[in-house]
Amino acid sequence: MVGLFGAFGPRRVGLDEFPSMQWGGERTDSFADERVAVTSGFHRLLADEQPVRTVTGDTLVWIIGDVYGFERNGSYQARPDSIDSPTYCANLYESYGIDFVEGVNGQFAGIVYDREKGTVSLLTDRLGSYPLFHTRVGDTLVCSTDIQTLAEYPGVDPKFDRDYLAEYLALKRSFGVTTPLSGVEKLPPASVTTVDLDGNTTESRRYWRPEFTPRDEPFENFVEEFVSRFRRIIDEWVREDRTYGLLLSGGSDSRLVMAAMDQPVIGFHMNDWRNREARIADRIAAAAGNELLFLPRTDDYRRRSLERNPPLSNFDGWYKQGYPTGFAEELTGTVDVLLSGLYADTLFKGHQIPSPKLSLGSFGNVTLPVEDRIRTIDEFIDGLAVETPSYFDGDVDVESVLRENISVTADGEIDHHGVRYRSMRELVLCGEYYPLSNDTELIYTNSLRQLRPYRTPFLDNRLIDLHLSMPIRYQLRRNLMHRAIERFDSRLAAVPHSESGVRIDRSFPVEYAGKHLNALRWKLFEREEPPRPWCTHGPWPDDEEFVRQSEFVRDALADDRDLVDSLSFLDWDGVNRCYEDHLGGEENAVELYTLLTLLEMPVTKRIGGDADAGGTPLSAPSGPTTERPRLQLPTADGGDGE
Repeated sequence: MVGLFGAFGPRRVGLDEFPSMQWGGERTDSFADERVAVTSGFHRLLADEQPVRTVTGDTLVWIIGDVYGFERNGSYQARPDSIDSPTYCANLYESYGIDFVEGVNGQFAGIVYDREKGTVSLLTDRLGSYPLFHTRVGDTLVCSTDIQTLAEYPGVDPKFDRDYLAEYLALKRSFGVTTPLSGVEKLPPASVTTVDLDGNTTESRRYWRPEFTPRDEPFENFVEEFVSRFRRIIDEWVREDRTYGLLLSGGSDSRLVMAAMDQPVIGFHMNDWRNREARIADRIAAAAGNELLFLPRTDDYRRRSLERNPPLSNFDGWYKQGYPTGFAEELTGTVDVLLSGLYADTLFKGHQIPSPKLSLGSFGNVTLPVEDRIRTIDEFIDGLAVETPSYFDGDVDVESVLRENISVTADGEIDHHGVRYRSMRELVLCGEYYPLSNDTELIYTNSLRQLRPYRTPFLDNRLIDLHLSMPIRYQLRRNLMHRAIERFDSRLAAVPHSESGVRIDRSFPVEYAGKHLNALRWKLFEREEPPRPWCTHGPWPDDEEFVRQSEFVRDALADDRDLVDSLSFLDWDGVNRCYEDHLGGEENAVELYTLLTLLEMPVTKRIGGDADAGGTPLSAPSGPTTERPRLQLPTADGGDGE
């Protein structure tokens, strides 16, 4: 598996007892001395070997992920192609010490072992895009980028925290630094956590957090700045000796990536049939002169997804959202690097900004392009519209758990499950990507990382900084992506957007009106009948209808009946009720898919005592959690380091 696993401090476990990091064709390296042991799995295109030793001194560096460059005193330098990420960071450590991480741009997690000082520093990037899970086994700190393997380490006795487990089942994610496993947390985003191996003490500080400071400038200024930064990012990334594959939809975000590429890129489009979305993706690729490979989602694909994907979950989404693993052979056999347009809508289209909806009765709803501003914690929690799943028999109210874990601090900041935001403004605007583990679909990103080196240009620090300076009105009533596509390739801008049916090069008012008029036209006069009831004209199936029409979910739940009965917080009658209510017209696909994901996770099978999972019978808590001490990583200044 692509990732890091480390044990720091007195150690009675040899490397041969470490959980396996092997998942695909990546390289696995291991290191151990009397106080530190680390196993790393990584793609050969991203690193030659790990750890990397500094030229002077006696320091070892591990980096999982990809470092793009380094900024200091307002000057930015891209990482040279000839230097891999671990070596680059080792060089920066020699020049600037551990503070080098403050200027690093990329998606990564790292370990720096300074043997002379007797310290280990654990690094997370700005967004915590590679989470580092940690727990204590006696005097040893154990950490991993994968929570499933962390639970396999000898001496770790995994049990579920019912409150946070209920949050996951209701909301498809575990927030902030929390996880559904008792005694296991994530290191904060944008943090340096240093372990003193001699004194067995730990200190943590945070070096960055998002601050929304909109600039009162014409929209055209943001277009110019975005195009310039995006062009530079793509130029820094792309190499002529590598083959690139792009997850291409019929929308605009991945289209922008294709438009900005100056060399051929192979498009991949996953769908249930050659619908309107697929045909638009074909037109986009053809307009750019690129090849498009259509990847059909078959019944066998769904079965393989349930088998393959739950072990990739860090309690962040459904099994089915690890979409690419079902096409692993097609993807890995065709390209060297994978690209996507993920997070463009979050950063530049106001995806996370609440907006009022206007009901049109039987014709549906229209979302108005204005902000319905959230000012209080109560309003924020109400906006999540959460209910505890009916099958959860743990005397837990998820709304109460949220209220216990989101609070205003003494200095007026917002603490959301152990991660601080300057104000409610930043929580609403940035809470879906800071930390990135708050995202309900991070399993999609994780599945891509396992297959090939993977990048989305939108999570570059330079674009995040631009996003934090862009007024809300431009996110809601303009379309930065569309204007950028026009600049890069007018041929791609002439192809309609698959959702709206309107050409990309039209103005926002024309696009907004055309989108709703076309939606009404398709609703009333669409003559092309999908091949199955759950098939749609968009990129994804109608999951609510799939659960009703297919026996797949019913049969998968039945296969896990014994496991459900072994877990005291689940109620089989409640599972049946949830499923039957769905057949009767309720929309419970989220609850059912998330439950299936949980049941197929290795850690759940271990806790439930499934011999096939390699675990031993372990009991879950017998009653509701009343006290849940948070793992304390004290900071040098006694605060949160911000």
